[in-house]
Amino acid sequence: MAAEVVRRASRGRLRLLRALRDPVFLATLVVLAALPFLAGTTSMSSLALSLTLASIYILLALAWDFSSGMTGYLNFGLPFFFGVGALTAGYLSWHGDRDVPFLLLVAFGSGLLGGFLFSVPTLRLRGPYFSLLSFLLPFLGTDFVAAYWVQLHWPTEGFYGLPFLAPTYGGMLLLLVIADAVVLVGFFVLRNSHFGLILRGIRDDEDALSSQGISTFPYKVVAFTLASGVVGFAGACYAMVNTYSGIDAFGFDFILFPILIVLLGGTGELVGSVGAGLIVVLIYEYFFPIFSDLTLLLFVVAAIILVLFVPHGIIRPLRRFIRFMTTEEPT
Repeated sequence: MAAEVVRRASRGRLRLLRALRDPVFLATLVVLAALPFLAGTTSMSSLALSLTLASIYILLALAWDFSSGMTGYLNFGLPFFFGVGALTAGYLSWHGDRDVPFLLLVAFGSGLLGGFLFSVPTLRLRGPYFSLLSFLLPFLGTDFVAAYWVQLHWPTEGFYGLPFLAPTYGGMLLLLVIADAVVLVGFFVLRNSHFGLILRGIRDDEDALSSQGISTFPYKVVAFTLASGVVGFAGACYAMVNTYSGIDAFGFDFILFPILIVLLGGTGELVGSVGAGLIVVLIYEYFFPIFSDLTLLLFVVAAIILVLFVPHGIIRPLRRFIRFMTTEEPT
């Protein structure tokens, strides 16, 4: 028995080491490392700001892909936890707490708590029932905050004057790139561990896992709680980039873009979210001055096209091409 445990642990370590040597994963880390240098080589602060916003959406996409993409439980409630993180940072700053690491830590904790409280009662549901509840969550959060905003004596238009995430856009980008890398590596390691194997099993056939005596509920709760913590952290970062936090932090832009990024990158792949996030946000920043509010409609159409014609995103074809070029058999 002890020898079998040792063999399984050894196989797990070998599988993880092979995954960490994945050329796409390594190339993604190189791209992240290059972003601050790219922004530093130009005087265009708009490029640094665009890359900063892209880094925030990459965090959201990684969180959504790790929870929903890995498990198949479609969660449309990201804007709620994003808003919770942003309002937490705004409220604490309004009361005089202007230490950036402290605000980020508390926002991350508020996302974890909110994700746990939401996951425990709802993840016992499956399919459209869970998705419907998660879809209603941002509406409920917005209505609740709007209804009690005045009673709580909060500033009418929101919390202004939050501390900057860093003194310059380049500094903000550097911090967010580090956060992206940490989250990517952490989720990627979990994806290629026994934990990730169970999550993918939930997506493929949850009943089969249950029939083998595996309780899937704790795995789902942990995955969604961790993802919600990352989303709360991203919300605080967004608020401190704009030095403002209000009800608009519950907007559905913060679920539309992450889903589009994951669809383009490849559902359940994680690494595709980095390149796809840069593509989506930079294209949006280019087209918005031209098409204004129609830009979101164009992106919705793009999401439909991706689902119909590129259902596996860009990462799997890229891996097949790399295997072909390295004379390995394509899969």
